[in-house]
Amino acid sequence: MNTNIQTHSTPLPTREGQGGGSGRYGGSAMDIPLPQKPWYVRYRLYLVGGIVLVALIGYATSLQLRPKTLRIRVDADQMATVCDGDFLEYVDVNGLVCPVTSMRVTATEGGTVERICCQNGDLLRRGDTIMVLSNPRVLEEIDSERRSYEHSRMQHRKQLIEMQQKSITLRQQALAADFELRKMAKNFELEQEEARMGVKSQAQLEVAREEYDYNRRRTLLTIESLRHDSVLNIVGRQLIEQEMSMEARKLENSLARREALVVLAPVEGQISGLGVVVGGQVSGGELLGEMGVLTDYKVTARLNEYYIDRIQSGQSATAFHKGQRLALQVSRITPQVQDHTFAVELTGNLRPSAGGREGSLLRPGLTLRLKIELGQNERRLIVPRGNFYAQTGGQWVMLVDESGHRAHRVPIRLGRQNAEHYEVLDGLRAGDRIIVSGYDRFGDAQIIEW
Repeated sequence: MNTNIQTHSTPLPTREGQGGGSGRYGGSAMDIPLPQKPWYVRYRLYLVGGIVLVALIGYATSLQLRPKTLRIRVDADQMATVCDGDFLEYVDVNGLVCPVTSMRVTATEGGTVERICCQNGDLLRRGDTIMVLSNPRVLEEIDSERRSYEHSRMQHRKQLIEMQQKSITLRQQALAADFELRKMAKNFELEQEEARMGVKSQAQLEVAREEYDYNRRRTLLTIESLRHDSVLNIVGRQLIEQEMSMEARKLENSLARREALVVLAPVEGQISGLGVVVGGQVSGGELLGEMGVLTDYKVTARLNEYYIDRIQSGQSATAFHKGQRLALQVSRITPQVQDHTFAVELTGNLRPSAGGREGSLLRPGLTLRLKIELGQNERRLIVPRGNFYAQTGGQWVMLVDESGHRAHRVPIRLGRQNAEHYEVLDGLRAGDRIIVSGYDRFGDAQIIEW
């Protein structure tokens, strides 16, 4: 900075005792200062720098406060219109078709799988062979049981013969006793006749009477004893016959063990769940598979535990199969929650109408898309479902303005939902257009332009 300061020199006074000539300031004259300039002139550079700094701060602040705008391409198919329409709350889930009646196929006897005669999905008639098992230990036990039966049968038969002989002997003894009794009666009558004729005295008749009474009572006791022996003989024979019958049933049960090594279809239906292989070991009572009776079907599904208090028996549901509409209703609810889900069963018209195409009948294992209704049709403000919900949680959307080339963020409030629509409770009006595609590419932009 060049400043020209002009001064006028005048002689300075001298002090006594310091000699003449030059004084303290090196001369005899003193400089006269000019008037000072204003402060804003002296600090004008600082002022200019401060103004520029304040302007920059203000510009940056305005950029921060202004909504962030993003230019990006948005197609028409990424937008949807809010409208008043019918809203039906329902649960959209997958259901599995299975027979109403199923029977478990189990192994009565354990053993090694020798042959498998069918595959999963085969249709079997009752009594068809499913698989054949082998178990040498069971066969040995059956042979041992047969030998024991034959030995017992021979012993019982011998006892029966002996009892039959004893029965014949008892009948002979009874016949002889009866003959003796009748013979004694005739002899006593003869002696009575001789006593009347005077051939024998009354004393002899009394002796004959006492002897007759004694022999008669003894013979009657013998006959009664023979009768009891005969009854015991009959009871013994019945017991032996019962033992023989028990032994025969025991052998039959033992032979049934051999038959149990051949696993048969318990009912007519479709086999499923076979998980054994040839050479594998099967234990008694083990589940081998399942037979489904193909006379009627049901649909099973698992729903989120959120709906457990909103699903009741009798609620309507709809399923579609090859263009055919199937009317169903909830028939059973299993309230046990596993992995945050619970099971429901649905029954109803599970046969497509007669207009269905060839081969459109249902089969076990088929998956159907189900709509289980949670209420009635209502007139509500709705918006189609979209990926925007994943980023916003239904709390805000990008609302398209009248120009159709600009959208800004607006807060909203959504209510119920189904597989097609959201219910709008607040923040939008009928006719508004919003962007329903995913918002992940928008970042934190407040305004979208395209």
